[in-house]
Amino acid sequence: MPVPSPAESRDSIGAPLSASTQHRQLVHEQVRLLYERLWQPVLASVLGACLLVAAMWPLLPATLLIGWLAALVVVSAGRLGLAWYYHCLPASRRRQRRWLYRFAWGAGVAGIVWGAAGVFMFTMEHHGQLVALTIVLTGIAAGGMTTLSSVWWVAPLFILPAMLPLLGQLLFQGSSFSWLLSAMVVLFLGLLLTVSRRLHRIISDNIALRLAVTSREAQLRESESRYRAIFRHTPLGMMHFDHEGRVIDFNERCLEILGTSRHRLQGFNLLEQVEDKRVSGAVRQALVSGAGYYEGTYRAILSGKQTPLRAFYNALRNETGEIVGGVALIEDFTERKRAEETIHRQAYFDPLTELPNRRLLIETLASTIRDRCDDGRLGLVMFLDLDRFKMINDSLGHAVGDELLRQLSKRLLICLRDGDMAARLSGDEFVVLVPALSGDRMAELVRAEQMAMDLLTSLRKVYDLEGQRISVTPSIGYTLFPLTVDEDVGDVLRHADTAMYQAKVKGRAQVCGYEPAMQTQITWRLEMEQALRRALVEDQLCAHFQPQLDHEGRIVGVEALMRWQHPIHGWISPEVFIAIAEESDLIVELETWMLDSCCQLLARLPAETLPRLSVNVSVRHFTQPGFVEGVTWVVGSHGVDPTRLTVELTESIMIDGLGDAVDRMHQLKRLGVNLALDDFGTGFSSLTYLKCLPLDELKIDRSFVSDLDSDSNDAAIVETILVMAQHLGIEVVAEGVENEAQLDFLLTRGCRRFQGFHFHRPMAREALESLLMSCRQAAMSNRIAD
Repeated sequence: MPVPSPAESRDSIGAPLSASTQHRQLVHEQVRLLYERLWQPVLASVLGACLLVAAMWPLLPATLLIGWLAALVVVSAGRLGLAWYYHCLPASRRRQRRWLYRFAWGAGVAGIVWGAAGVFMFTMEHHGQLVALTIVLTGIAAGGMTTLSSVWWVAPLFILPAMLPLLGQLLFQGSSFSWLLSAMVVLFLGLLLTVSRRLHRIISDNIALRLAVTSREAQLRESESRYRAIFRHTPLGMMHFDHEGRVIDFNERCLEILGTSRHRLQGFNLLEQVEDKRVSGAVRQALVSGAGYYEGTYRAILSGKQTPLRAFYNALRNETGEIVGGVALIEDFTERKRAEETIHRQAYFDPLTELPNRRLLIETLASTIRDRCDDGRLGLVMFLDLDRFKMINDSLGHAVGDELLRQLSKRLLICLRDGDMAARLSGDEFVVLVPALSGDRMAELVRAEQMAMDLLTSLRKVYDLEGQRISVTPSIGYTLFPLTVDEDVGDVLRHADTAMYQAKVKGRAQVCGYEPAMQTQITWRLEMEQALRRALVEDQLCAHFQPQLDHEGRIVGVEALMRWQHPIHGWISPEVFIAIAEESDLIVELETWMLDSCCQLLARLPAETLPRLSVNVSVRHFTQPGFVEGVTWVVGSHGVDPTRLTVELTESIMIDGLGDAVDRMHQLKRLGVNLALDDFGTGFSSLTYLKCLPLDELKIDRSFVSDLDSDSNDAAIVETILVMAQHLGIEVVAEGVENEAQLDFLLTRGCRRFQGFHFHRPMAREALESLLMSCRQAAMSNRIAD
């Protein structure tokens, strides 16, 4: 059975193959088997066709036979040409799925051509020719079974069209002879399909086994290569010795430390020729018990050189566990302390943040769990993950991302108490370990929640990174331990990680404690995704609208907000179902529906009543091919003035390519659609790229407005945004205005548009129309009075 080439194997076998990679390679090999030596069965098929034509020549018109034979030859030539072209392509292009479908088309067409023979060559008057026809068709079907079974459905695709017309003809005749032949054909067909299925399993298992063997061989070669590189280039002396203590191999560093030459050290007996009995004792201990250790000033008998060193002797075992030799690691003792400090730092601390790493955390947590099980007290683990950290690396560069991690690590250390530990787990994931709390679980749950909230408050404050003020929030999950007597490190970290994931599900920048029922919540989330798909079909979704007012209290626009009323659970929070939609492909469908609903409303109400309507568009939808065309179509189909429509985007549109985002935004501007940047200030690239974007409006995020009267940083950010927007000629809308104090602050700083509960809550379409109508009547009354 063919196996992948070494080059193909090395592309994906540097590490153990994943399930998806194994499947892709298996499919590729199955397809390759279909094309491999296709000329042989095709040639046999053409020869069989010639024999059948010769058998039928006395009975049927020559033009009919020759035409059928020509059709078969043409189909066969096409299949051979396809195979030739397939083999001429590079391996990467042969992996494309289309080659399987092309082969299947060819096999199906060939089966249909052979099936045609079972129709127009069928004759009950000449049993000899009928038997010949049956034998040829069954033989062709059997050949197809053997050559096409590497992909289970390709063989039936050829066999059934080839055999079923003949079977139908036999059944239609109704004679005893035809019934006998049809029964034989049915049995043969069933046998073919059964054998084809078994043969497919055998071929697939064979391919999978060979791929696994190839993978293991490649891993062994890579492992051997890594070991030889370490052996040659390690700063330690390495020495191999056999079960009798004779030196059989060593590296150059070993010769340098011992001060001898290669030919003098080769074959030296460490058990009999060494003067220092501690050395021979350590070697003997390694050969007997598995490990030995020596530390001291060693005098080399071969050179007389005295070197302070330490040596670790470890046994090497064969597959049965028998000791067959050993290896020694020799370190120059004069570098010991420096090397120990370096190794300890590399082994237990993260080089970027200088925090403890995963290894030290796991060791410390394991010890802490044992202590807490013994004394009955509780410990706390908090799992932190930065929200949208990848965007920072992608847009501002890894240097800025690294600086952010360093600054965050310093804040973590400031928040810790004596005895607590903060560790960097990986990437932007951090863990805080509070090893000792009291034994009162209820009280410590309240305390853990407060500690996590304090940590969130500290870490979410604005960071100053190379002159850029960036706001980054963590999602925090926490768990108390031990929950059970047999809980281990993996359980504790998994619980905290699960809680952190739930915090992200809640909307990011959240704190969540672990509960055993969270697995049920994950299941619920999957169920909600399916329910959301049904909601789109069953008209469970609706649009609510929140007015936007100017400084004189007039409604100058409306923002459309999606709402979902579940038939069982009632109103579902947008923070829940929008997050679910964004993680799947549903968000595009939801927002397409929302755009259509909003344009219907714009068409329903005149511009004097509803000047402008804003619709939120996600990054996934905005970057879809045909987005601008879709907006053009929905606006045109409803006959809406595009200047009355505002598309609200978030700053993350710039992450995957600023140039593409700007081009698409200019296309919308040419259409006449207004553009707004939503949640402004929560991102990290606004000030850098704002001047490149053709914006009409900025919307200050509600998180800054809500703390205007208590957080001087938020007040400063809002003032900066207003001044910057004024210079750029961009309108500003302040979201989340909830009281008079916030409104006064914004008015005095020049903000002229507002949105929030202080004015109106989101409302249904009927309520909005009623509100707009009353406002229009009041305005008309005022004009008449004037």
